[in-house]
Amino acid sequence: MIQKLSILILAFAATSIFALEDIEKVLVQKANTPEEKKVVKSYLLKVAKEHKDLATKYRGLAKAQKGGKAIYQDNRKAEMIELAEKFEADAKLYEEEAGKL
Repeated sequence: MIQKLSILILAFAATSIFALEDIEKVLVQKANTPEEKKVVKSYLLKVAKEHKDLATKYRGLAKAQKGGKAIYQDNRKAEMIELAEKFEADAKLYEEEAGKL
């Protein structure tokens, strides 16, 4: 029960942190001057780096053995890899947006 609840919370939290938020889209659209574009680009690249770092962390967690039943280990590994892939995709999206500026 606790495992299902933690997965649900994790899934809910993950949906709110992935992809460009509306405010970030507005920042990209409203950046007109070279200085504004530079600041927004710097921000987007920083977020992309953070997402890459988190992806690396989750890939490391997927490899870690915590003990317990094999089914639990396999499920946990799959969850960590899925999160890592989502963060990597997000990082790519942020980098692409930064490249447009």
